[in-house]
Amino acid sequence: MEITYENNRGAEFQKITVGDRIWQFIRFTVVTGMIFAISFLAINFTAYKNILISAFNPEAQAQAEQVLKVATGTETIENNGSGLLPVLPDKKEVRKKFTWIDFPIAPTDNRIIIPKLGKSVPLVDMSTEHIEGENWVDLEKQIQDGLREGVVHYPGTAKPGQYGNVFMTGHSSYYPWDPGQFKDVFALLGQLEPNDEFIVYYNQVRHKYRIYEKLEVMPDNVEVLEQPKDKKIATLMTCTPVGTALRRLIIKAEEIS
Repeated sequence: MEITYENNRGAEFQKITVGDRIWQFIRFTVVTGMIFAISFLAINFTAYKNILISAFNPEAQAQAEQVLKVATGTETIENNGSGLLPVLPDKKEVRKKFTWIDFPIAPTDNRIIIPKLGKSVPLVDMSTEHIEGENWVDLEKQIQDGLREGVVHYPGTAKPGQYGNVFMTGHSSYYPWDPGQFKDVFALLGQLEPNDEFIVYYNQVRHKYRIYEKLEVMPDNVEVLEQPKDKKIATLMTCTPVGTALRRLIIKAEEIS
């Protein structure tokens, strides 16, 4: 049986069937979904652009990885059998893209270098005043301000070289109108796997870490901040999926040199 509804429009009556109602609902849902998808991609454009570039142009990321490995002394340039050295980018270009350091001279700033992702990023130290005073609102503002300058070394956690957990966090994506230059610095963090390595320069001392665990946790999970007394570990954290704050991607590593 066909059910109809009468809709008074002026002097006329229009019959609306159940099918019409369903079709209106479907159209509304599709249009709303399209608007949401377009808005989501627009807000997170730079992060997803990096992901697409990584997927469709892996050679560029591999070249950046090689540059940073050589720069940090993780790997040396070896003869490739043809009597020629592999071609690396011009130093001026490298300096422009990676804030190049001439190994073995350490950078003057604190810095985290992840060769596999082609990242060389400032590591921003935070004061502990807001944690000590339990001023959580001010602490969040302090961290958000720090994320504009690079990857944040979470206040109150171990320093590189110390026993404990060096906890570092960075954006996977952030509002495009924010003035920070590192809104998508950890957009590719999910590409890291156990046995991958990264380097932290802290007070001009080099610390090398090897990843041993990768997992996702809920935002309110504070266990990831725990400080072991008998190990020197580091944790990298960012939001996941990219463009959301639904979960946290956690990368755990141990200091090996």
